[in-house]
Amino acid sequence: MNRNLLLTVLITGTIATQSFAATPDNPVVVGAVYAMTNDTEANAIVAFDRYDDGTLTPNGTYPTDGQGGYAGDPADALGSESPLVLNEDKSRLYAVNAGSDSISVFKVLPEGLELMQTIGSRGSFPVSIALYQDLLYVLDSGGDGRIVGFHVGPSGKLTPIPGSTRNLTAGGTNPPFFVDSPAQVTFDPSGHWLVVTLKALNEIRLYAVDEEGLPASEPVINASNGSTPFGFSFDASGHLIVAEAFGPAAPGTGNAGAASSYAIEADGTLTTLSATVENDQTATCWMVSGPRGRFAYATNNVSNTITGYRVGNQGHLTLLDPDGVTAALENEDPRSRPVDMGVTPDGHFLYNLNAGRGTVTAFAIDSSNGKLTSIGEVDGLPEDNGAVGLAAR
Repeated sequence: MNRNLLLTVLITGTIATQSFAATPDNPVVVGAVYAMTNDTEANAIVAFDRYDDGTLTPNGTYPTDGQGGYAGDPADALGSESPLVLNEDKSRLYAVNAGSDSISVFKVLPEGLELMQTIGSRGSFPVSIALYQDLLYVLDSGGDGRIVGFHVGPSGKLTPIPGSTRNLTAGGTNPPFFVDSPAQVTFDPSGHWLVVTLKALNEIRLYAVDEEGLPASEPVINASNGSTPFGFSFDASGHLIVAEAFGPAAPGTGNAGAASSYAIEADGTLTTLSATVENDQTATCWMVSGPRGRFAYATNNVSNTITGYRVGNQGHLTLLDPDGVTAALENEDPRSRPVDMGVTPDGHFLYNLNAGRGTVTAFAIDSSNGKLTSIGEVDGLPEDNGAVGLAAR
């Protein structure tokens, strides 16, 4: 099967883009990548078949029965990470509909997706989803913000958990402003803690979760090391790695992106492991962990780059590249504006969504040193509706 792709080639320090037809012998579909249009009239999931060489081809568009939304900037439409999440066995896909205050549940099938449910998020402007076993929590970032819990049934459908709502008192607007709004909710690997980043307050909050799936009535509030804590992930030992959009500087400052790492203590306080490791990039917002948690990658929305970090055994961070540029995404168009990322379960490939161009770029990950090699780019997402979210299986 011939597939038209774009191959980004680094040549003497500059970036050239050429079209090519990939012709591997008998390529095999081994998984899929999903991204969200965030269309304000009719939100939808775009599915891509994933081949064993890491390349992608489009495989359908699936309406969510909801509407997308904007938090101020089409190139950072929701101001969040994890608006699109697969469950652990990759059999269900969950998506937020920020414009219609709802969550959509899809069954993952070999041939595509099947919409099973669209349910209210019980708040305003949902932007991020946390999953752990039979629990799902959604972050509603409109107004004061809140987290709300749902039980996940055997079919994957959601049922609200009475008494699970926790107001964040973030003091925002509805719709929120992307620089100030809460950014992400995710369970830690143990499932004991719900972690929430609040950009405007420069806080990282942890809620202990009891056996009934209910969060503590009050969170443990930790100050972020750097300015504007945004997306985060965990290494193999459960250390928390947080992207800081503006690192040591005030919000909006250029070339001040950074990341910090923390250990979660038994009482929910955070012990800093690496404080504000700067990368000289602008708007470091989204963070994913790479193979076996030994590497972490952050997208820099304004610099159009990806920064790689080596993660030590004790959770300490060092840059993979002294200039902070592990991959550059400009091609011939500086509108890339990279947002969400996903790493395949085997850790061999990383995908990032370019909100400014409506494309997904594929990278091979060198498991020995964490370096990224571009292997192609595929379009199929809108350029003008602020596409968001990426999940890979």
